[in-house]
Parts: sequence; C-alpha cells; structure tokens
Amino acid sequence: MARLVTKFKYLKPNQKTSIGGYATYIATREGVEKIDESFKLAPATVKQQTLIEKILLDFPDSAAMLEYEDYQREKTAGAASEFITRAIEDNAHEILNQKTYADYIGTRPGAERFGSHGLFTDDGVHVKLKEVSQELNAHQGNVWTLIISLRREDAERLGFNTGARWRDMLRTQTQALSDSLKIPMNHLKWYAAFHNESHHPHVHLLAYSTAEKEGFLTKQGVAKLRSSLAKDIFAQDQFCIYEKQTAYRDELRLQSKQRIAEIVSGIHTGSYQNPQVEQLLWRLAVRLSKTKGKKVYGYLKADVKALINAIVDELAADERIAALYDLWYEEKEAALRVYTEALPKRIRLSQNQEFKSIKNAVIREALTIEVNQPSNHQEEVRIMEENAVRPSHQITTHRNRELSLGGLRLLRYLASIIQNRAEDAYRNSKIGIDRKLKRKIEEKKQAHGLKQG
Repeated sequence: MARLVTKFKYLKPNQKTSIGGYATYIATREGVEKIDESFKLAPATVKQQTLIEKILLDFPDSAAMLEYEDYQREKTAGAASEFITRAIEDNAHEILNQKTYADYIGTRPGAERFGSHGLFTDDGVHVKLKEVSQELNAHQGNVWTLIISLRREDAERLGFNTGARWRDMLRTQTQALSDSLKIPMNHLKWYAAFHNESHHPHVHLLAYSTAEKEGFLTKQGVAKLRSSLAKDIFAQDQFCIYEKQTAYRDELRLQSKQRIAEIVSGIHTGSYQNPQVEQLLWRLAVRLSKTKGKKVYGYLKADVKALINAIVDELAADERIAALYDLWYEEKEAALRVYTEALPKRIRLSQNQEFKSIKNAVIREALTIEVNQPSNHQEEVRIMEENAVRPSHQITTHRNRELSLGGLRLLRYLASIIQNRAEDAYRNSKIGIDRKLKRKIEEKKQAHGLKQG
C-alpha cells in the first residue's frame, strides 16, 4: 500500500447544505491540534487594552520595551499579548499575588494564546471559524475536500507529527493546489485542520474558488497534486531514490554511447557480425547524407527518426544496457509507490524521453560512416531507400524483398563470371595475334638475309 494516502471528494451546491458544519467539525473535534494563531492579527481586545494601561501605570519603565514599541505600531492582539507577557515576566516578583494579573496569567495559556479552533490557511490571514462556516454554507460553487494521511512511524520519522509542520508544508503547496483544481491563485480559498491520531495522523483540507463557476479536478490533476505532496513530505527518502536513479540513468547513457561507438568501429573494420544492426546503420548513414540542416533527432523527418528508434531498441537488447534500464525503472517505481500503487506500464528505451541523448549519439556515430566506400550493403540500402519513397501499395513484402536481394546477389555473381571469361578471351586472342605478326617479321628477315631471332 502507498505510504501517502489521499482521498479526494467534491460537493456540489445542492449537496453541501452542511459544509459549513463540516468545517466547524474538523476545526474543533476531539484530537484536533489548535494551532491557529491568526487571532494575533485581530485588533487588541478591550481586556488587553485595559491591562496594558494598568501595566504602564504600575510599571512606567515598561514603556521602554521593544514589545511595547511593536504594540504601539500594530495594535494587534498578538502584539498586545507579547507585551503583556514580557511585562509580567519582568515584574513577576511584585505582581504574582495581585488578582488582576493572576486572572490573566490563569486564563491566557488557552484560547487567547493558541486559538479556539484548529483551522488554518495562508500565512497572514485571520481565520474566523464562524465566518468561514457561514461563507461555505452560502457558497454556490463546488467545494473540494482532501484528506492526507500518513502512518505514525513515517510522521514521526519525517517530522510531520505536529500541526505546525503540516501547516507550513501546505502553505507551500498552494500553487500546486491552484494548478490541480484549475483555479487562479487570486480566486483560490482553502482551509485545513490537523488531526493528530495515534496511528494515522492526517489533515482535512477544503478548497474552492471565489468565482463560483471555476474549478475542476481531473485524474491528471489528482496525480499531479499527490506527486507534489509526496515530494515535499517524503523529500528525504525521495532524495536517496533520485540519487540512485540518476546514477543508473547516467551509466546507461554512457554504456549506450560506448556500445554504438563499438558497433560503428566494427563496421569500419569489417569485424561486426550483426547484419540487421549494420544494415540499419548503413540506411541511416545514407539518409543522413541526403539530409540538410541540423542533424539532431528533434529536427529529422519521421522516417529517419524511425530508423534511429529501431537502432536504439536493438541497443536495448544488449545485456549490460538492459540490466541498467531495469535498475533505473526499479528506482522510478519506488518513487511512485510512495503515493500510488497504479504504476504506469514500462516503455521501450527508444520511447523514453529521459534517454533522448542516446539517439543523438547514434546520429553522431552514423555520420562517421563513409557511404561512398564500397560495401556489401550499399546496393541493398539503395533498393530499400527507393522502396521507402514509393507508395505503400508498391512496396513488396518482407519475404519478397529478401528474394529480390538474393536475386541481386546472384546476378552480380554471374556478371562477375561473364566479365572474367571475356577478359580471358581477350587476352588469348591478343596472344594469337602477336604470334602471327612475329612469324611474318621472321620471314621478311630471312628473305633479306638478316640475322633472325
């Protein structure tokens, strides 16, 4: 089972009369961690203002505190709380027994400090639970809900055992949430609450758009958001997986480039013994010799790309390369298993964009093949190239091509025999002519009394 479990739902307007109640429930139910501190952004309460006046009256030097300077500038509940706490601590020896201060100290470490609920959202936004509930009940668009759950051991190990950690993480995921739901960032609203359950700590999240007709979530959107969450939550684990995957990828690329270089070198020296790969490389070399412009994979025509893909797939059958490709895929699947059990089907090496550089290595090596040099494959390549540009109904079957190539080899052999016999006949006739001429010359010398021989 996946280590990160997510559950997506959405509620239509006519189905969610109690969505506001749902928000209240997840924000206040037993087990929720009341981490909301957005109350600090609200204006200072009357009780706080009264207490600050008394502190300044009883301890005038408190006006020199940095906390008081912050309070004067902001006048928020958070700034007031910081000043009051510091002033009481500095003068604790004098005021612990005074009822006014004692009452504040006794009540403060509850709702006023930590908030009365666990709902949180973007940083700097004051969450008023009652207003959120009313807004959701009145909302006439879809509302999406998401539950994100971990095993306790993973939460403890990765530091996701506190509401503050979940809050900070989700605040970095708002762009991913916006993209997945197809809601512009300036229209996106979301709220979440952390439930620190003993076995499976989890977060409830609500999201919707202020433009009520906006937003939809596809399977691709779900997968994208799960991936984004997994990369953040399991960043430490994923880093180790990606390191191994990168190492296998780099080694596979290197081995593939070395192997294609070995093959082309073997073709040059006549020592390579795989006719199928040799023929593919000769065909590619001929096509590249006729190609203008950039000779890189992305700029080539479809038929040339098909030749390159066929060569890469032949390379993938190499034992070393096949083993590395399996190892690379195992690490890729390990990363995916963090958040899903639905693993995609493995694809051929030639179709994997991670290894596009291998295709360009094939092109570079093919360009070193001199297509003008004599070769056992050149005539076969020429015929196959001619067939490649004919209409499909004129192209013979694979078997017929084999027969045609066999007949061509036979004709070449017969032509060689005929040529050799013609040359022998010519030489023999020339020898006969030379003997006849020599005899006539000797007879003339004899008639004139000249020395013979």
